[in-house]
Amino acid sequence: MGREINYRKEQIEFLLEEPSMANALKVILPEILPDGLALDVNCFLRPHQGKQDLRKSIPIKIKTFSKYHIPSKVIIIHDQDSNDCKELKNQLLKFCAENGDCPVLIRIACRELENWYLGDMDAINKVYPDFKPKNHRYRSKFRTVDHTHGSQELESLIPTFQKGFASRNIPAHFQIENNKSVSFNQFKNGLKAFLK
Repeated sequence: MGREINYRKEQIEFLLEEPSMANALKVILPEILPDGLALDVNCFLRPHQGKQDLRKSIPIKIKTFSKYHIPSKVIIIHDQDSNDCKELKNQLLKFCAENGDCPVLIRIACRELENWYLGDMDAINKVYPDFKPKNHRYRSKFRTVDHTHGSQELESLIPTFQKGFASRNIPAHFQIENNKSVSFNQFKNGLKAFLK
């Protein structure tokens, strides 16, 4: 008989730009969520259909969870793309503050989810065996994986690369503590601190 889990009486809402991030987090979060928090129990992934859809949703969600019947926290994950990381984060924080007062964590994926994959090239190799990490790991453009355009790089290196398939499969092979993406590590460490 398994031990009983004492779930926290709070709600955690992840507001995500796209379904691919939700696919990846379904795999990653069980590895990093603190005790008492679990997906589909008190942590919920809310993928949107791009930036505009996410931006429309934020005020509604912040207003709702600022007055919710149990304590609630909101985590927004937004791709950097061509934006300045700090400016984008500050814009989103201001946007949230104008619409409510529930605790909010903003994390910017620099530049996008696919950069997190490049931070663990062995995980890419497990899903795409023709991708050889040793051929790419020490190339100058991959020394700081967050500076590349991850999806473009992967699409050019792996002809069969598909975002949806990759998001469901590559994160399953992540070595969570050894990812070379600074952005991924800021997400992981920021989340742990926010939810402790």
